[in-house]
Amino acid sequence: MLRRIAADDPLIGRVLDQRYRIETVLGAGGVGVVYRAEHTGLRRPVALKVLRHGFEENPHLRRRFEREARVLSQLSHPNVVALTDYGIADGLPFLVMELLEGRTLEDLLEEEGPPAPRVALDIVRAVVRGLAFAHDRSVLHRDLKPGNVFLQSLPDDPHHVKLLDFGLAKLLVDEETSSGEEPTLTKAGTIVGTPAYMSPEQASGGRVDPRSDVYSAGLMLFELLAGRVPFDEPRRADLLRAHLVEPVPDPEGLRPGLTLAPPLRELLLRCLAKEASDRYADGRALVAALDALPDDAARFAPPTQRDRPTSRRSLAEAHGGPRAPKRRRSPWLGAAIVMGLAGLGGVGWVALERFTEPTEVAHAEPSGSTSPDSPNSTTSSTGSEATSTTPPTRPADRVAAEDDDSGATDAVDAVATGLPEDRDPFATALPPELAELSHSLDAAPGDREVHRAMRVYQRLHPDDPRPSLLLARDFAKRGAWSQAFERYELALRRHPSARHDPQLLEDVLSAAQVEAQASTARDFVVRVFGVDARPRVRELLAQSEHRPTRVLLRALDAALGPEG
Repeated sequence: MLRRIAADDPLIGRVLDQRYRIETVLGAGGVGVVYRAEHTGLRRPVALKVLRHGFEENPHLRRRFEREARVLSQLSHPNVVALTDYGIADGLPFLVMELLEGRTLEDLLEEEGPPAPRVALDIVRAVVRGLAFAHDRSVLHRDLKPGNVFLQSLPDDPHHVKLLDFGLAKLLVDEETSSGEEPTLTKAGTIVGTPAYMSPEQASGGRVDPRSDVYSAGLMLFELLAGRVPFDEPRRADLLRAHLVEPVPDPEGLRPGLTLAPPLRELLLRCLAKEASDRYADGRALVAALDALPDDAARFAPPTQRDRPTSRRSLAEAHGGPRAPKRRRSPWLGAAIVMGLAGLGGVGWVALERFTEPTEVAHAEPSGSTSPDSPNSTTSSTGSEATSTTPPTRPADRVAAEDDDSGATDAVDAVATGLPEDRDPFATALPPELAELSHSLDAAPGDREVHRAMRVYQRLHPDDPRPSLLLARDFAKRGAWSQAFERYELALRRHPSARHDPQLLEDVLSAAQVEAQASTARDFVVRVFGVDARPRVRELLAQSEHRPTRVLLRALDAALGPEG
């Protein structure tokens, strides 16, 4: 394909902006082409990226291209590819980046297999340092994988890491502080990324934050240690389902001769937790955890027995946790997963193909493929399409499902719930599968498998607050207040009707009468309900004869502000 592009490319041999002589094509994606060029004044080779011919006048792609320049301009770090120039010549926008000599981490794995454990840890640590730098500047990567990690061979470092391809990057811009100059170009519920390295929330088209990048970094570390990714189902729907519900296998069982110290197993478990709240908060926290590992955190010695059988235990079991429960999923759960992912396969997977429609830029490749703007070559560069988005215009108490800058017309949209925004969400009949889950949760409060099934349903229905509300109720019944508040907050972000769930107010007011939770509950009530909560607060105050409880309720009543 590159030869065909080069043969017909009118830019080959041209001097762009009177400074950059274009020499050859290095790589091409759906909308961008990366060239090897020479700075004519400095006689220095560079990587130069432009929009593909025919897309120069597309305003959406022009804005996206300019945003990529802004993203990369923020990321001046030894472990991130450097942007050196940006401009427009004869109406053609271009980016100039450092030209890298070496190979990708994907190349290393294909040519040599997994490196020594110490080398693997050093590579991932460098990747995460670059990631932490981006997170500190409110930039997510969203497509971490070995193909986007470049290894430079330097005299003092044979595996110097450069993080590539912020083509699916996203700026976490606060809606309230945004100038309004960069309206979102994205669709709610769009799935972006590479399936083999997607976090569960990415796999379901949910909202992502730095913890999604942490999950992908954990997958890369797992692959470098075990020699394969934890989930490698050939069908994409099965692969995404595995990220959502399957336990992480034990790397030692996949690669006989590998030994992991408990702190490293714990680090992997935390990175690869299904729930984002259970992972490290961001790249900075993961760097600290990696730096704290002992020197012998991982060792490898070739097994003495050939063809030694591998173990089927999970990583949690290897770390001393409870055995993974047998698969007792009710029929509806399997159907829900199949239907949800089949929906992605029927329509949304168009957004995961590399070369579909010319305007498709939210792409993802199967494991083992090469990023289009990070070509698999000994002399390679970076620079695939990057995004910088602000949250979409929606009610202030809601957070959109995942934003990307794809502009794809075939992306998966969150299914509308049809819930009135000003009524109790449970006034509308529950869908059969959610009703069955609700009954199961009532019959077995705190049951881990029911919770897992509820979370899967929650991810597959990102605009429905009811699964989050039901989980919050279960946590509140058992006094797990931090988890209850987290789920109630999630429900409020998903749909405004969550505020009208009467059980939400009752649970939060119960927490307000507990000394350890009173401050958190008081702030929640004031922010979410305001003076609307006062009649119920005073009713509880009149009913209570317990002096400490009355003190807490009076403090809450006062926090609601003056009457009238």
